[in-house]
Amino acid sequence: MARFSSIANAVAAFGVLGGLWCVLAPSGVEPSARATAASLSEDDAVRQDYFLSPDYLPLQLGNRWIYDREDSRFQRTTQVKVEIIARPILEWTTYYVFNQLPFVPGLEGEQNVVVRYDPDARRFLRLIAQDQDQEEVPLFPVGESADAILDQSPGDDGLPVANRLSYLTCPDCEDSGLEMIFDRGLGIVEVGVFSDWGSESYRLKSALVNGRNFGDPMQPEPEAEGEGKPERPRSEVVISRADPVLSLEFQKKSQAVDLLLVVKNPTDYFLSFNFDSSQTYDFVIREKQTGFEVWRWSKGYFFTPVIRSHALLPQKEWKFKEVWNLKDNERNDIRLGSYEAVAILTSQIPRESSAVEIELP
Repeated sequence: MARFSSIANAVAAFGVLGGLWCVLAPSGVEPSARATAASLSEDDAVRQDYFLSPDYLPLQLGNRWIYDREDSRFQRTTQVKVEIIARPILEWTTYYVFNQLPFVPGLEGEQNVVVRYDPDARRFLRLIAQDQDQEEVPLFPVGESADAILDQSPGDDGLPVANRLSYLTCPDCEDSGLEMIFDRGLGIVEVGVFSDWGSESYRLKSALVNGRNFGDPMQPEPEAEGEGKPERPRSEVVISRADPVLSLEFQKKSQAVDLLLVVKNPTDYFLSFNFDSSQTYDFVIREKQTGFEVWRWSKGYFFTPVIRSHALLPQKEWKFKEVWNLKDNERNDIRLGSYEAVAILTSQIPRESSAVEIELP
């Protein structure tokens, strides 16, 4: 199993001292070789299984990390910004959207990485498209099939560093694979990618995590050119301001009419909706000739006042189905004739479907 030779002396790495986070002084040590860390477990009869608790990668909107990226091939250093730019609620589950995670295997060129923490499985999951649907997969897979493990991280003395874990791919390889180092309460502090062509490293320079600053002071976001106003929030990269497409379908039966509202996101971005209560939708039946409201599905129901937000996935749809029992709001039988129905998405900015005509009988 291979590791960085000295994470404790890495440039701009972070650690715990006296219970407080502090920045370690730069030393210029290059993580060009991965030294074995067998000393961590030589005396252990059975290897302990480790897992990442949620504070090893704090998920909160606005958290951001600035890394110095070094490439041994081109001998150059660039800066990389990783930021949580949105917090959509998808199918009643809260996710967090990273603008990028370029050092995570398989996500080198990926943008808008949708992530959550599963407390039952005790791991971070990411949401991916799979066969016209969405599927959750481990963000940091471990085990034989992934050829990756989580383990303790050694300091200069070869002993494990408290509140620090390493994620290693190809752990038995000497000069290839990846090591990603997590500090509890801060996130990913250093990454080394090793291969035949050389090495690539990411070292944390500064961070804003859960409202606290670490390392170099965070620079304010640049102002929009010529306007003197801040740039638009990065969340607009993934949250579209377009309107959804609402359609209303119905099916007449002998003593009822089935109503189906379909809310579709026609864009390649998330559509975000804010609501003031637990109500999400409504159906209304009116007399076609007079426009008089005959029946409203929500009449008589109580909805809890609550501020909430939900996001509709790109090219996906919500469906809401209810039944009109051919009675009016006073529970009287309705007269035969021409009616029209509309469906409403009861967000803070309500959206209404086009009316459809229902002829009874």
